[in-house]
Amino acid sequence: MIVIVNRLRSGGVLAAGLGLLLLLALVLPVRAETTSTASLLTDHGVLALQRSDQRYGLASLQHSSGFMPVAEGPELKDALQQVPGRQYDLTPDFRQHHRYWLYATVVNNTGNSDWVLHISNSGFQQPRVLVRSQSGTLLQTISNQGYAAGTDINVIGRALRVHLPPGETSQIVVELTAYHFVWHPYIALMSGTEYDAWSRQMSAAFDVAIGMNLGMIILGFICWLLVSERTFFWGALSSLLLLGYYLEHSSLPALLWQYDYEKNTLFWALVSACQLSMLAFAGSFLQVSRDTGRWYQLFRASAVLTVVVFLLALPFEFSIKSLLYSFNYMVVWIVILSSGIAKVKAEGRYYIIYILGWLPLILSTLQVIVELVFSSEGVDEVTVSYKMISVLYVQALHVLIHAVALILRVKALREEKLYMEYLSQAKSRFMAQSSHDLRQPLHSMKLYLDSLRPYIREEKAEALFSGLQKNQQQMNEAFTSIMDLNKLEAGAVSADIRPVPLSEIFSRIGDEFQLQAAEKNLRFNLHQCSLLVCTDPVLLERLLRNLISNAIKYTDSGRVVVGCRRRGKQVEIQVMDTGRGIRPDEQGRIFDIYQRAAGAEQDSGSAGIGLSVVKHIADLLGLPVSMVSLPDKGSTFTVAVPLAGGTDKVQPLTVSKQPLSVVLILENQALAQELAQRLQRWGCKAEILTSLAEACGRHTGLLLCDYHHLKRTDLSPDDRQGWQVAACICPAGEEAAAPWVSLTEPVLPARLRALLNFALRQSKAGDKAVT
Repeated sequence: MIVIVNRLRSGGVLAAGLGLLLLLALVLPVRAETTSTASLLTDHGVLALQRSDQRYGLASLQHSSGFMPVAEGPELKDALQQVPGRQYDLTPDFRQHHRYWLYATVVNNTGNSDWVLHISNSGFQQPRVLVRSQSGTLLQTISNQGYAAGTDINVIGRALRVHLPPGETSQIVVELTAYHFVWHPYIALMSGTEYDAWSRQMSAAFDVAIGMNLGMIILGFICWLLVSERTFFWGALSSLLLLGYYLEHSSLPALLWQYDYEKNTLFWALVSACQLSMLAFAGSFLQVSRDTGRWYQLFRASAVLTVVVFLLALPFEFSIKSLLYSFNYMVVWIVILSSGIAKVKAEGRYYIIYILGWLPLILSTLQVIVELVFSSEGVDEVTVSYKMISVLYVQALHVLIHAVALILRVKALREEKLYMEYLSQAKSRFMAQSSHDLRQPLHSMKLYLDSLRPYIREEKAEALFSGLQKNQQQMNEAFTSIMDLNKLEAGAVSADIRPVPLSEIFSRIGDEFQLQAAEKNLRFNLHQCSLLVCTDPVLLERLLRNLISNAIKYTDSGRVVVGCRRRGKQVEIQVMDTGRGIRPDEQGRIFDIYQRAAGAEQDSGSAGIGLSVVKHIADLLGLPVSMVSLPDKGSTFTVAVPLAGGTDKVQPLTVSKQPLSVVLILENQALAQELAQRLQRWGCKAEILTSLAEACGRHTGLLLCDYHHLKRTDLSPDDRQGWQVAACICPAGEEAAAPWVSLTEPVLPARLRALLNFALRQSKAGDKAVT
């Protein structure tokens, strides 16, 4: 203005006039943009509320200004003095601007004044609402807790009750604040009655979905505890973590601990844990192990990649993290699906259902990734989304399909196990029946070799004859081991427990193995022991022979040492060698005849069942066997035997020097005769009766009947007075009531032996009570 005045004074009237016109042209539009509130709010269209049973969307370009970015300074109470001069879009970017205002004008043409403003998505930090009508102004903050007057938190967002007088026009400004990525907000007006009904329907659907998922997760953990199948554990854990991931987006965190929905390190750790647990479940279901080769390497590489992505993404912003995790998810899904497809091609069956179980989850995840990476632009209206509820049903479907696949897998594995047990029993019966036919040719071969010995004169023939004798000896030893193992598996071997001096056993085996060690240029040191132990001398000697023979066989140089160490009331008999040793990954299965170490099979022509015989004998005698081994350094096997006269002394199945009496009442007479013969071999007095009535009032250490006899007979406590232990053989799914002890069919020798030991302890306790 000073310049204009000076120009006027100097006579530049034309120039001053032009300058004044230019100044007015710049000032007048600014005044129009900041003062014409009513005209600008109605330029986008007034939202007319015509019905009380309908939801009206405010996030629409027809009824609102769009989301206008706002700096930190202006306050919401002054928003109606700072209305936007243009229309904005409906896709706010909270990573660029943390605060947005949305303007709308509504007219209430209904007779209802009780309305609810709903804001979907719980990721905002306490939205605020300004409502101005002819009746007054409302400025309200929707807190995270939802306990403030007039506010509420529902399944998919938050709500505020507002008063809109009938027939009046109201101006509404919604303020949203966030510091991270947030899904496009759905904002709607509805009557209080409509909101209550709508909220109840969403809550019911949400609660049902949560209940379904939690029920199947708990069932998975229970199945894991009952059947000790790791796949159930990993399936339940992955479902639990995935459920936690979904619930992080819901209103529950805000209700429980005022969660601000910031995608912090804990959130990304949860995402990584979900991927790792899904890899573990897939690997366990598909039985991926070191033996599966490349699939094991791929699963391990995917797990390592997941950990690396988690650590690498920590310093980056949300968009970069989203890209990294999207890539990680894609790799994980490719590994899981490709391994499953390979399994389907190889075996088919329930693996097809396993593949189908991943599809709902994969499609849902891909939808999220597409929305994150390729967020929509230029939408005219933000509509309601029930994704928070639908994903829970997607997960429930995923878990249900995999549960079906798991049940089929367990069923198939059980059938395979039963078939293998049938083959094992058939093998045992065959070996028992053909043992005589196999032993006779071996014995005849030895006789022929002994008869041929005087006719061998040439040095070359002597070498051939020596090799033939050695092969015959190996065949005989292998056959004896097979027969021993067959008898032990069939329960045909009984233990004769008595005090035994270890010196007698050591003396018998010392000279024999001294010669075997000398043939391989090994030193064999056997340290004599004068201790007295309580065990079966024949079985203990057989056990030691197998250990020493195994040590000599797999030791190429050095020595084999046998000695004793007294440990309290036990004696530890140790067999040490300087042989090849056993790799750590093979030590857990070295006692299993069917899973011997590959190196031992290649380097020796042995049948490889010596350690399996050792394990069976040790289980029969109740002797713990331990092993310490280092590859290329040697091995040490230790057997702990109780000292004679100690409290840990193993007793034969007798009570007060009398055999334990057992009464058998079974409909299957063949089974009764078989059990009676086995019990008699074990030193028991067995008697077969035809009914439980005959056994009433009898004094016996153990009564064993079947389920049919028990159900047909009504017994009183007085009828069972003389029975120390009463047991019943029950079919699958049935169980005898207390105080009966239930046995499942078939009755294995180990279970029967344990039952006899229990009856023996009960009988001894009864004798002490009488005395």
